[in-house]
Amino acid sequence: MGLQRVIIGEWSVDARANQISGPDGSVELEPRVMDLLILLAGQPGEVMSKDEIARALWGEVHVNDDALTRTVFKLRKALGDEARNSRYVATVPKRGYRLVADVTTPAEQFAAKAETWHRKALLGTVVLVALFLAMSLYGLFQERPEPADPPQDAVARMLERADGFYAQYGRADNEAALRLYSDALDLDPDNAPALAGLANALTQRQIRYEGPGSQGQGRTTLTQALDSGWLDSETALAALERAVALARRATDIDPSHTRAWRALGLALSAAGEFAQAERAYERALVIDPDDWGTMINLSELYTLMGEPGRSTPYLEQAWAAMERRYATDPVLIRPWHSAVGLSVAQDKLEAGANEEAELWYRRVLTLDPLNVEAVRGLSTLLAASGDTGEATALCADLEQATGETC
Repeated sequence: MGLQRVIIGEWSVDARANQISGPDGSVELEPRVMDLLILLAGQPGEVMSKDEIARALWGEVHVNDDALTRTVFKLRKALGDEARNSRYVATVPKRGYRLVADVTTPAEQFAAKAETWHRKALLGTVVLVALFLAMSLYGLFQERPEPADPPQDAVARMLERADGFYAQYGRADNEAALRLYSDALDLDPDNAPALAGLANALTQRQIRYEGPGSQGQGRTTLTQALDSGWLDSETALAALERAVALARRATDIDPSHTRAWRALGLALSAAGEFAQAERAYERALVIDPDDWGTMINLSELYTLMGEPGRSTPYLEQAWAAMERRYATDPVLIRPWHSAVGLSVAQDKLEAGANEEAELWYRRVLTLDPLNVEAVRGLSTLLAASGDTGEATALCADLEQATGETC
């Protein structure tokens, strides 16, 4: 790790400052992520085993593959790289990782540019004349239509729109998302986010919208779908088998993709494979400890597994994670935040912890001041404890503002 300043591909690396700079600005790396980059840059093109890398980064401290996978994921994210078609850090199956980008020092790059400039100066006049003649001959000065978008740009736009539809949780929205994910895969069959998205949409179709009890609008939860018996039907099982296969393929292509592991967990849960689902969800949380969607899914899974004592803590963790991420994704989080807080409050009530339930109702109302369910729950608790004044005031305010009554 003797390199301190080096150029890797389009990135200028300053190891002392833990910073890389590229065309779009600078990115600060965690020290261990920078150590990994410098380690690989010291042997460009050569495969380094996971054990070699682990010893170099963590010394004698034993770490599992998940720790290294997460570090590689962070490095790729900073570099704008992908596990598939890597331009920087390539995975060599069953062996390790290697740096595939060019590595030079600033001095070497300057010398190379100087030589290039010298050659260009000698040929500049000839090139300009030839270019002018060619442009005139073929009419390139005429207005031309804009070039077609590169496939990856089109795929990225499809995925962004598909994710937006999927997050609405309506039948038509889910079907629109499903088609867009499929279109993206037509252009890029190995796109992990598209595979995970399609797996999610197929699973949600079976949970919410297919079979008896869906009533055309959708069930609310996986628990309701399982209770209906629909998920045991041949039609549902075939669809879920496909969803599991798509999600597994996504995790194989990009093992660091959180949503792929969450999609696998959901599909396995719907198929009744609870133990495997639990492992998939746990893997997602290793990659992203703040993935609140996985926490919500795990909470329901533990209820289905007959372990309610493990359910509520995950809801509490999901609430906290949503608070931390609200500023970056308010549109997606807002519909879930109050619902999670209300679920915690209900769990506390059922456990006889009325004071904690009151606290959770107040937390919901702090963020969602006119939430009808929270007002009703809190006013009932206050009235039961003898504080009828505040209970009456809460209900009066709700009715005046919304027309709803307690």
